[in-house]
Amino acid sequence: MAGGQKHEARYEAKKTGRSASAVKKAVKKVGNSRKRVEKRLGR
Repeated sequence: MAGGQKHEARYEAKKTGRSASAVKKAVKKVGNSRKRVEKRLGR
């Protein structure tokens, strides 16, 4: 997933119940794999 794409960050934030900024931080930390980002966000 692309952390720089606002619509993707919003979608993931809504899906996981987290903020878009939390999603962007997770992408920076674990890379752009959606599976790893979701795992990082505790989904």
